[in-house]
Amino acid sequence: MKKNLLKHTLVIAALSALSITACANKTAKESSTVSPTETAKESSSVNSGEAEKESLNADSEETEKENSNPKSTESESAKEGEKEQAENKSNSPLVGAYNTNLVSFSLKDNPDAMNAFEAAFPNGYNYTHYEPIALLGTQVVSGTNYLYLCKSTWTDYQENVSFVLLQIYQDLSGKSEVMGSAILFPTEESREEGEDYIDNTGSYLPENIPAIQNAFNEAVKDNENVSYIPLAYIGKHSQEGKPEEDVIFTAKKSKGKDAKANYELLYIGKDKDGKAKLVKSEDVEFPDF
Repeated sequence: MKKNLLKHTLVIAALSALSITACANKTAKESSTVSPTETAKESSSVNSGEAEKESLNADSEETEKENSNPKSTESESAKEGEKEQAENKSNSPLVGAYNTNLVSFSLKDNPDAMNAFEAAFPNGYNYTHYEPIALLGTQVVSGTNYLYLCKSTWTDYQENVSFVLLQIYQDLSGKSEVMGSAILFPTEESREEGEDYIDNTGSYLPENIPAIQNAFNEAVKDNENVSYIPLAYIGKHSQEGKPEEDVIFTAKKSKGKDAKANYELLYIGKDKDGKAKLVKSEDVEFPDF
């Protein structure tokens, strides 16, 4: 009986040992075998990390390159800007003072000035009629400013006459417009208490008025430096207790190749012997229209 129990005990022990061995081998086998999905995940994770590092490195290198050359880009932009400015300046008309170095003051001899004047009044005159007497100067301003001496008359009252400086601007396309006008006579300098002014309502060309032309020739003498050209007889000036004076708008031209003209109002009266004499002169300033 004891022998049989011993045999059973040995058999059970042997089976237990085999079972433990088998379980150990199975566990070792399972642990040594990794699923393809997990392997792919790990591989993907590794590759993704490496790709991100490479991408960051590439971006960093490009950023460093761009940051290393900002001055070069800015310099090129500045050069382009300077080039455009230079081209614009070379294509822009020059702006300067009025040119009064004219060969002739007559509008017949200055067709551009005459065309600009006519283009400024395409529909005639409104209330005021301007009759151009002389061209006094031109000025380049992305187009041209023309300054004229004009006789001004109200269209509804012919006796209301004055002499004015009229500025007309003509753009590069040929369109003209009146920029402004300024009454020439009486002047601010001559406004004194007791003075009186009578505008000339008749002919204004001195050569058509013998008395005025003779008085001018007698009172005003040319010299080696300047010459005087009477352009218009604009009226009379009188002051209480003094003789009457004739007022003549005159161009004063210095002699020389590039000399410019200045303009003066000459007041011509008579001396005690009845001869014409120059009483005073006033410079004519171009207004800032």
